[in-house]
Amino acid sequence: MDPSGVADADACVSPSVRVALAVVAVVLCLKAYVLCTKGVYRGSRTMHGKTAIVTGSNSGIGKETAKELARRGARVILACRSAERAQRAAQEIFADSGRTVVVKHLDLCSFRSVRAFAEDIVKSETRLDVLINNAGNIPDELLFTEDGYEVGLQSNYLGHFLLTILLTDLLKKSAPSRVINLSSVLHHFGTTWRLEEQAKGTYPWRTPLLTYCNTKMAMVLFTKALARRLKPLGVTVNAVHPGAVNTGIAGEERLIAYLFGLLVNFFGKTPWEGAQTTLYAAVDDRFESETGMYLEDCAKGTVSRRVLDRERVESTFRKTVELCHLEPAKVEKLFE
Repeated sequence: MDPSGVADADACVSPSVRVALAVVAVVLCLKAYVLCTKGVYRGSRTMHGKTAIVTGSNSGIGKETAKELARRGARVILACRSAERAQRAAQEIFADSGRTVVVKHLDLCSFRSVRAFAEDIVKSETRLDVLINNAGNIPDELLFTEDGYEVGLQSNYLGHFLLTILLTDLLKKSAPSRVINLSSVLHHFGTTWRLEEQAKGTYPWRTPLLTYCNTKMAMVLFTKALARRLKPLGVTVNAVHPGAVNTGIAGEERLIAYLFGLLVNFFGKTPWEGAQTTLYAAVDDRFESETGMYLEDCAKGTVSRRVLDRERVESTFRKTVELCHLEPAKVEKLFE
């Protein structure tokens, strides 16, 4: 072969084409990496005789989680804001698993609704084996709940905090039991600094994405605080990063939703794949004792170093008790 011919052919490839080919190669390598590292829970343990609550379970990761738990024989309660969508999800789960699930109304943006839901559960259920705090969103504008708090922070964090505290006695009664808090790798970019300002919408650096990051940091800190308190009582508490899943969480913000959708559709997971680590935390034997962990792809994940700061964990817990209008002494008495 004429070496000069090879050189001539190489010279015909423009710099822009070379860059494009390099980008394609990198993207394909990233895609291959994502496919190879997706965790799938393959355990066969059943959930017969167990009761599980899944918030935000009328679509996406929550629905797939509820579906998988129903397949394993659990009594599943769909805790959702939209009764109509929840009923459709319940019908789909029944068609898939042959098991009837319970639908109950829960609006995490209303402390009144959270309290009513918890009161109903305590009265109607004899046990609660698994509480999955799954619901979450990214509001694209500054909106406030009836309690006067920013919608994103209350729906993703404060509402779940209050719900868990109100159901703690039932979880203790049902021990060994579990709490699973949905977080995100984006917690690394979040902070609970000036939490009250975040809750009241006066935080000076507020953006929709930063609010989401902050709520996910708060959920990991909550996991650590609650795990320490509940471990002696037979209740484990773990946080889960489901991965990038296009579930419509970006709301109506067109640019954010469009860009997020493009990335996730190529690199991300399906809702079923996104539910696997939650399922792992809810079902696997090891989490009858292992607690305070941050999980991703059915394995231990890398948590922000700030989560390891005991004072940060405790100060966030105390401030959240205050924001949820709970009495600190009564809350701490739950853990005796």
